[in-house]
Amino acid sequence: MNSAHRRLEIVNAAFDCIAKTGHLSTSTTELAYKVGISQPAIFRHFRSKQQLHQAILDEANQRVIEELKQNIGNSESWNNPLVLLRQIIIQMGRSFEREPGVWLTLICQRSIAAEAEITEQRAGISGNKDAIAQLGFALERLGNAAIDNKQVKMNIRSADLSKTCLSVLFGMGQLWLNSDCDFDLCERLDFSIRGIVAGYLATAESERDIPMSAIA
Repeated sequence: MNSAHRRLEIVNAAFDCIAKTGHLSTSTTELAYKVGISQPAIFRHFRSKQQLHQAILDEANQRVIEELKQNIGNSESWNNPLVLLRQIIIQMGRSFEREPGVWLTLICQRSIAAEAEITEQRAGISGNKDAIAQLGFALERLGNAAIDNKQVKMNIRSADLSKTCLSVLFGMGQLWLNSDCDFDLCERLDFSIRGIVAGYLATAESERDIPMSAIA
């Protein structure tokens, strides 16, 4: 097996452990056991635990950024930004269901970087390598587009809408994990985002009312 494939196996094993424990405190011995290699073999692929943590952070951010690009790539969807915003959150929820370890890594990435003594800049927790920042920026752009289309109240701040949606996504995802995944995460997210968007819909007579069917 080539080194790149083995490195990815080790990183995926780390995501599995994070999903089960909620944090990255898994020993390299446990990772090696999950992959089916010896503990010293871990360090044939990663020079140090710091490099391993860096690889985990890089992979988590890259996966979510690629998924986000796929969801916002259709320019026609921008004709109704509120619909696209809802669709993105639901798709991110599906991603959370598929790879909870990846999302927990993103939620906890600053503490993971601090534990491994990796600077935020080096860890990619800023700029275009930060998946959460990119997701927040995309939602904010959609909020601005909704304001321009007079779909939402003119006095709202798109940054507030973005932060609220992100908080719901992260909070609901963690609740789903903590309850042993005993409810439909995407269904709950859909219901929550509908309610949030409804609270932002334009209501003034000078603004165009958008019925709930517009975000269905």
